[in-house]
Amino acid sequence: MSTVSLRDLAAPECEALLKKLALTLERNADWAATEADDELEAVMRVVGSGILSVAHDLVAADIFLVEDVAARAVSLITTFHVKYPHYPIGPNLH
Repeated sequence: MSTVSLRDLAAPECEALLKKLALTLERNADWAATEADDELEAVMRVVGSGILSVAHDLVAADIFLVEDVAARAVSLITTFHVKYPHYPIGPNLH
């Protein structure tokens, strides 16, 4: 099994992946709100909207920063699912 690095993706694919992570963070922020986890909701919402606002420029500027941002987004998504395992895992596709 081979792994694919963000460095292997074309810029549009990399941007789409960042946006998918951002939308997943925003969806999970909504779920955190229903759990009254205000701190996790706030962090996920701010990070998600921040990624959405800079995804295009970030991909064009610095792939190493893109990798770091993606890793941190995945970490937040993981934190949410560790705390609330009854929610579905997977990207927000809408």
